[in-house]
Amino acid sequence: MFGSVAAAAASAIGLPAFGEIGPETAPSRPTSRLDQLVSAIRPELRMFNANTNERMSARFYGPTGYDPVEIRRINWFMRDWRESEMKQVDVRLLWALAAIRQAAMKDGHDGEVRFLSGYRSRKTNDLLRRLGYGAAEDSLHISARANDFSLPGVPMWQVAEYARWLEVGGVGHYPGSFVHIDSGQIRHWEG
Repeated sequence: MFGSVAAAAASAIGLPAFGEIGPETAPSRPTSRLDQLVSAIRPELRMFNANTNERMSARFYGPTGYDPVEIRRINWFMRDWRESEMKQVDVRLLWALAAIRQAAMKDGHDGEVRFLSGYRSRKTNDLLRRLGYGAAEDSLHISARANDFSLPGVPMWQVAEYARWLEVGGVGHYPGSFVHIDSGQIRHWEG
């Protein structure tokens, strides 16, 4: 799975890193595969929010750069739905989700990302910790730098493996439940 996008990495040397969108833009990693693949990634997302039953499609980047209207729509979609709060989502996550979605589509998946968790307020994160859901005290969800998701019909281990290959940042594989990606240090774990 994901072979055709992986093959594109070899020809995508020296592409520009991320940028331009607000003060909380992800740190670039010019040597990461994700950064090197930017020109080969279609900046499009199609998602279903499992908490709110919302669906959205968005093209977040175009010939003139990031689309502020679409970025705002994505920020709202990935909001803390318990508190109705949103924060600027780290665009590195958008590129990673778009790359993962695109690779899955090349292998016959319909391309819809099942979104579970993005930005979390401190209040929500603390609640989840108290309830025993494994939310870290210093979770990157609090700074809108993490996403939990799945692609129904695609084995989660394959999604996690591809996210690790992209060198997104942190990748957590929670078998049978979801994959976590974040724009923190490159690391991986199984939950």
